[in-house]
Amino acid sequence: MPVIMFANVLIGSFSGLLIPEFSRLLAGGNYNRLKTVCDTIFKVTFIFSIGITGVFLIFANEISLMVYQSIEAGKWIRLLSPLIFFMYIDNIIDNMLKGINEQVSVMICNIIDLLVTISIIFFIVPIMGMYGYILSIFVSELLNFTISSLQLKKKINYSINFKKFIIQPILACLISYGLTKLIPIYISSFSLHTIAHIALFILFYLMCMLLFDRKDIYAKLKTFYS
Repeated sequence: MPVIMFANVLIGSFSGLLIPEFSRLLAGGNYNRLKTVCDTIFKVTFIFSIGITGVFLIFANEISLMVYQSIEAGKWIRLLSPLIFFMYIDNIIDNMLKGINEQVSVMICNIIDLLVTISIIFFIVPIMGMYGYILSIFVSELLNFTISSLQLKKKINYSINFKKFIIQPILACLISYGLTKLIPIYISSFSLHTIAHIALFILFYLMCMLLFDRKDIYAKLKTFYS
């Protein structure tokens, strides 16, 4: 889990700033701006989260060897990597809810999440062992994400562009993986070799996303310079 949550530091660095910003917009009755900011944050977070998920799915074994000097953790990293998307988005949603004075809703959601998780650990983990614990994490994160999303939807009518926010990032991951495999990297150090491959994957991923979003970028630049 510490490895999976490592990139969440980048999300956490700005998610806390959403609380005063959303409070300011809510106090000023600027609901259109609130929705616009919400949509933009979701777009950035979706793209970031899916890209990081791709890194851990593709390079799970390499990361395991580099961090733990064992490939054993690789299968658990790969198994947990799909949760990255829900964990990171849920972090953002919780701070949005706090910013619009929904702290009690966040607390209730966390209490329900905790009760369900404890129940699974008590009844399922003794039977399934480690896989039961993994199940408890999946159920906990998905439940928390679902409840928080519905709570936010009631307060802010945000919109999710399925094509731009999900399909294109996943396609960018697949393209980046293929391009990374085509380019040989000759570095003797295993750690540096792995870091170089990950950096190359991220570079290709960002290039693909810029290419997919070129029309919007061009329109914004045209508006800015006109």
